[in-house]
Amino acid sequence: MSGHLHIIGGGIAGLASAAFAIRDARMAGGQITIYDANAVPGGSLDAGGDVTRGYVMRGERMLSPHFVCLYDLLSGIPSFDNPHISARDDIFAFTRACGWESKARLVRADGSKVDTGRLGLSFADRAALLRLMLRSEASIGAKTIRDVFPPHFFTTNFWLMWCTMFAFEPWHSALEMRRYLRRFLHLFPHLASMRTVHRTRYNQHHSIVVPLLRWLEAEGVRFERGCRVTDIEITGMRRATALHVGRDGMEERIALGEHACAIFCNGSMTAGSSLGACTHAAPALCGADDGSWALWKRIAAGRPEFGRPDVFCGDPRASRWVSFTATTRTPRFRQLLEAFTAAPLGREGLITFVDSNWLLTIKANPSPHFPGQPGDTVVWWGYGLNMERPGNFVAKTMPESSGSEMLRETFGHLRLAADTDQLMAESRAIPCLMPLITSQFMPRAPGDRPPVRPSHLENLAFVGQFVELPDDTVFTVEYSVRTAMEAVKALLKPDLAVPPIYKGWRNPAVWLRAAREAMR
Repeated sequence: MSGHLHIIGGGIAGLASAAFAIRDARMAGGQITIYDANAVPGGSLDAGGDVTRGYVMRGERMLSPHFVCLYDLLSGIPSFDNPHISARDDIFAFTRACGWESKARLVRADGSKVDTGRLGLSFADRAALLRLMLRSEASIGAKTIRDVFPPHFFTTNFWLMWCTMFAFEPWHSALEMRRYLRRFLHLFPHLASMRTVHRTRYNQHHSIVVPLLRWLEAEGVRFERGCRVTDIEITGMRRATALHVGRDGMEERIALGEHACAIFCNGSMTAGSSLGACTHAAPALCGADDGSWALWKRIAAGRPEFGRPDVFCGDPRASRWVSFTATTRTPRFRQLLEAFTAAPLGREGLITFVDSNWLLTIKANPSPHFPGQPGDTVVWWGYGLNMERPGNFVAKTMPESSGSEMLRETFGHLRLAADTDQLMAESRAIPCLMPLITSQFMPRAPGDRPPVRPSHLENLAFVGQFVELPDDTVFTVEYSVRTAMEAVKALLKPDLAVPPIYKGWRNPAVWLRAAREAMR
């Protein structure tokens, strides 16, 4: 087709938009430009480092077997290691070989494992769950989770497993909680074991982003790295006519021709992220000044149909948390961890310490989690949801803690006092403070998120986590990829068949299995 596609943002939504434009709309790769502020595109699914400095990844998203748009995308992308196997099939194969089978999902202070066969829900808790799932979104509005559940609900095994799997806080949106309950109702029988969650062979950057980048580059897509789009000119509220692109202190105006289109990833959940080290905590930054947020605010001013960005980025203390990536270079840690969990390394899934002041959760990854990672090295990751309290073993809040202090806190909860000195000497941990990581969960009302393409716009679409898609759930890779497919359909390929969202809540068998679990 004629014209050019300009994609603002090189995260998974932007990359997927380019891939669908090539595959489904038959655009030549040379007709597509992706503008990204980072040297390496990939957005929130980033990962890097090495065994000497320590590996680091800000986080990973949970993958469901029902993420149909994601797997549709990856079905035509060669995997990281084997060009004869798609990235999708590599995920399926690795999940079959190394799926999660958690045996220590919740752990008490004395090291004993909580009986997760009982979700601990009272009659009032179950009634509140059912009411929320059956309510309309319009009737929920901007209510919080705390507004719709009794206090006892937040003490249950169900909530402890649910919130640490999906990163919900009590002050987050009840509307988003409703969507999650309906979208993931099929997970109720597997909340403890996590056996239905899909795994990538390496971290998600190397297993998803890198293969996609290679494919796009081979197709001739142009990447403009290290630049920011500071404005989108919109004429007569119908067409985007130019982009303003800043680089090295200079700004360039790029006119959009008659047949040109633009796709904008508005907002970023990892904007303003900062890294610490073993010796110091991660510094606090203001993510709302990030280029994508600033651009969204600029074009939304006076245009309510473009959404209300301040709803999501206006209160970073309510949307932030800290994660850390640890690299431990001794076989002893693997031995101790496998003895503690009674599961092979990487098969355990999430481990939440229920008596932790930070509500600390960790996950040890199968080796190698990074290409080239030495065989005796374990890369593991953790985060806390109650960050503002002093730790049990470190008298600091989580944002105040260095990587070494996070290691000491974790080894304390693992009850490894006899081995702590050796493990500390053989480990490095890199903290990451993310002020807007759960901003997409902030309480919202209709209109706060723009549609993929506002009805009056001819050549501009929105993608990413802050776009409205009925029924689907934010904070997932699937959401970003689905918005990308919808954007390509809206702008370039009107007859594109977008796979329907999995709606297990409409299946009586799914309801029955979930109800049985809720009664236990």
